Order: sequence, then structure tokens, then C-alpha cells
Amino acid sequence: MKRLGIALSSFVVCSSLWSQAAPTEPTPNPCRPLFSTSAGLTEPGMVELELGAQKISNRDGSEDRFMPTQLNFGINSWFDLRLGGSGPAMRKDSQGEQKAGGSDPVFGGQALLLGQARAGVDLGFAYWHKLPVASVAKGIGTGRHDDTLVLTVSRTQGRWALDLNAGANWIGRKGGEGRVRQAAISLAVTYAFSPGWNATVDTYALAATELGPQAFSSVVAVRRDVTPSLCVDCGVEIGHSDGAPRLSLNAGLVWRMGRLWK
Repeated sequence: MKRLGIALSSFVVCSSLWSQAAPTEPTPNPCRPLFSTSAGLTEPGMVELELGAQKISNRDGSEDRFMPTQLNFGINSWFDLRLGGSGPAMRKDSQGEQKAGGSDPVFGGQALLLGQARAGVDLGFAYWHKLPVASVAKGIGTGRHDDTLVLTVSRTQGRWALDLNAGANWIGRKGGEGRVRQAAISLAVTYAFSPGWNATVDTYALAATELGPQAFSSVVAVRRDVTPSLCVDCGVEIGHSDGAPRLSLNAGLVWRMGRLWK
């Protein structure tokens, strides 16, 4: 709670400083979440597809490859539904043996409690639940139900956007013997350096638990608006601690597919 208080205080201070400057075009337009999730929602009636490709180099010499996919459904002005997963997965262990299979699906939603016009920031929360269907024998899945709940805080000012997340993961132990709570916090800073171009630095930390050491990592990414309905991104993640990947390469897109209703 102390770390959360410090993070929220810092977020408010940064937001206040930036609010002194007059808005400047172009405006930031963050696309696919890297780690931090924006408090902004999918427009009511809109269907969005997030599609990515990820290659992770772990510290033990193993590698993981995923195709993370997520569908977002805008229900109304304060809530949307989200369905996704890591897509087809391939794991190569430290000995070079490769195994492939499906990954665990996730479902959840996101709510917006207060908007920036009223509160100075967009404030809400997001929740996801993971269904353990991926192969444990192949090392792709854990065989455990997991849950994630985070507070989402965002602010846009001129060319800048800030996204702060703070919450926890509840990770199931092997054999179904209870769960382990893992605190999580992240901060993403996005800058619109040219019309349709955005750069983001996303830094996150996951607390150490009995299941593994602390993870502390940063992602640097560039995003491009191709059309009003399509944007693409690519990025590099560099881990700073033993619990984080050594290196991860990411690329993806967000496609606003159309409206189910107006």
C-alpha cells in the first residue's frame, strides 16, 4: 500500500505539472497495451481486435513464442468486455527441445468510474480470469486458475499520455492448494512526436512470491496510426531482474473492426 501511495502521488504531481502547458497537436493515441492498460474503454457498440506476435528469451536459455489475441466489445460508456489469450504457443527449453500447443484463454472486463473532464484523470478498474486449458506436460500452461484485478488511472495532456496500473494477481498453486497473491504496479508514458506516430516507455514491477523472484522490466515501443481504424506497433522489452525475461520482442496491431450497434 505504501508503494501504491507513492506511485499515485507521483502520478498526480506529473499530471499537475503537465496541465500547466497548453494542449499541443498532435495528440497521443496509445494502441495495443504493452503491459499497462489504459483507463480508456472501447467505444459503445464497437468491436476491436488486438493481435500480436511475441518472442521471449528467458534467463535460463529457454524461449517462448506467442501470438497474443484479444477481442474488445464496447457495451456502454462505462464498461466493455474483453476475451483473449496468448494464442498458439511454442516453447523451446534450455536443451533446445521444442513443444507447441494452445495457450490459456482469458476473459474479463473493464470499467470507467470517473472521466478526466470531471476528475482530472480517467479512473477505473480492469479484471481478467485465466482458464487453465494449456498443456502442463509441455510446459506451456500451469494447470491453475489465475485472476488479475488492477486499478487503472490515465491522463492525457497535449502530446503526453500517462497510464498507471496498480493491483494484484492471484496465482493458483499446483494441485489446487490455495492461491498466492502477487502485487503488481506499472507506469506507461506515451509521447506523440509526430502526427500518427507515438513512442511509449512502459515499466512494470511484479512482487516476489513463493513461486518466483521479483520481476522488474521496461518496454520501449513505437506505434503508427495507419488509418483511423488501424494502428500497428513494435517494441523491445528488457528485463532488469531475475524474475523478468532477459529480452522480449513484440509487434502487433489494433483494428477497429466495426460497430455492432450505434
